[in-house]
Amino acid sequence: MKKNNIVLWIAAFVITFLSIYLSNLLDNDYPISGTFGIDGKKISYRFEKSHYGNDDFNTFIRTDVNELTGKIFWKSEEDTFWQSAQMEKSDLLLSASITSLKPENKLIYFAELYHRDKKYIIPDNQKVELTFFGKIPVVVSILEHLLFYLGLILIVRTGLEFFNDGKNYKKFGILAAIVFLTLIALINPLFLTYKYGFINSSIPPINRLFLFSDFSIFFLWIVTMVLIFRSEKFTVLPPLSAILTITIVILFR
Repeated sequence: MKKNNIVLWIAAFVITFLSIYLSNLLDNDYPISGTFGIDGKKISYRFEKSHYGNDDFNTFIRTDVNELTGKIFWKSEEDTFWQSAQMEKSDLLLSASITSLKPENKLIYFAELYHRDKKYIIPDNQKVELTFFGKIPVVVSILEHLLFYLGLILIVRTGLEFFNDGKNYKKFGILAAIVFLTLIALINPLFLTYKYGFINSSIPPINRLFLFSDFSIFFLWIVTMVLIFRSEKFTVLPPLSAILTITIVILFR
């Protein structure tokens, strides 16, 4: 029985990791990256879609081509004309910076690379939308991610308890609900307040202080636990709720 519990915990960690990985891949803010070659030498780039903090936003392009030069072009929502800056060369890197904007402001940007008489527009001849967010204290960011990951692991483990005759449905389910209650009641509002720059600037509407995905997960598990405590007929409900939770995380968080 102890060996079975270890296997189920390992499975919970693996499923949680894969769920978060897929969620990041499908996220609209997932960076655009790529690699291409010039004269048999490699150029790699990564264009971010979000930037946190008040520091300037920096773009880096790695290149093995010594003669390569480049420019970064950008335009905010308020700009009529494109702005540009020459990219600086240092060792194997081309870099340029863009002045940070206020939280939730956006701009579009791209880079042009020049080698001999040829011009290359990256990433892949398209423009990238960059959204700026406020600086989030390290402690708040750690608590946000730690509680979310812990709650998700407990939820997945609750669902996997189906293969252990459901003996610990109630224990794991209640712990998961407590973790998510702490997350949405205390940490989410603080995290989002910093993210959207509400600190010392404005009073946000209540709906902007909560993540709909996290609130939905908490509500789902409250309903699940109520039904589990009221009747033993709902033994299949926790694994179904766990699957629905993973779906919410992948598609909506």
